[in-house]
Amino acid sequence: MSQASIRMNASDLDRPTDGPAPAEDACEGDPIETSHVYYDKDGVSAGVWVCTTGKTLSNDYSCDEFCTIISGKVGVVNNDDNSEEVYTAGDSFFVPKGANTTWVIYETVSKFWMITDR
Repeated sequence: MSQASIRMNASDLDRPTDGPAPAEDACEGDPIETSHVYYDKDGVSAGVWVCTTGKTLSNDYSCDEFCTIISGKVGVVNNDDNSEEVYTAGDSFFVPKGANTTWVIYETVSKFWMITDR
């Protein structure tokens, strides 16, 4: 029997499925990331993530990702033209597969996310 819905809660970061650990793609500072994955099946996954200040580089983004910021402040820089969009609590955004980005974590940020690599 499949689930009709899955409740996602930022407090589940107290029992992470990943981390806390240094961000593997850090390019400035020492960002530490932690996540809790709620769903991971057939190329689709969803969870909650938190990261401390710093920058991470994501050349050729490996998936499509939809995010909603819970708290904090993050900028997503388009490395192709150096433009930046800044997101804070309540903002939602989409990053397409193949995007060439740098994430600038201005304040410790937490987000709900859903990715697909289909």
